[in-house]
Amino acid sequence: MLVGAIMSRKPITVGRDHTVQHVARLMRDKEVGAVVVVDGRGRPIGICTDRDVTLRALLAGGSPGQIPVDRIMSKPVVAVAEDTLIFDLLRLMARKGIRRAPVVDAADQRVVGVVSVDDIILLLTTELANVAEVLGTSSRVLGKRSAEEEE
Repeated sequence: MLVGAIMSRKPITVGRDHTVQHVARLMRDKEVGAVVVVDGRGRPIGICTDRDVTLRALLAGGSPGQIPVDRIMSKPVVAVAEDTLIFDLLRLMARKGIRRAPVVDAADQRVVGVVSVDDIILLLTTELANVAEVLGTSSRVLGKRSAEEEE
C-alpha cells in the first residue's frame, strides 16, 4: 500500500515568519499535533510539532507572539512522495526518529498531505481486524465441516 492512500490530504501549513503563538493557536483550532512550515512555493522547509512549541519555544525565551516559527521548527524536514510504500516509510521513520512526515507532489515538491505514525497504526489495526475475521470465519467453516463429517 502507498502513503497516498492513508495520508491526511488537508495539511496545515504556515510560512517561516509566522509566530509560535499563531502556530499554537492553529494547532489547537485544527486539532493537529504538527504543522508543516513551507517556503513561498509551498515546499516543506521544516515541521513544527506540539513538542517544538512547548519545549523549544520555552527555551528560546521571549514572547511566543514574537518568536518566528523557523527558530523552533524541526529541520531538515523528512518528506516523502505519495507513491512511497508504507513499509518503506516506516523504516525511514524509525531510522530518522520521526513520527510525522509531509507528503509532497513528485513533480514540484509542494506539500499535498501529511502522514503520521497514528495513520499507520490505524491502517494496521484495521487490517489485523480483517485478518481476525478471516481466521474466525475459516475456523467456523472448518468446525461445521468436521461436525457434518462426524454425522
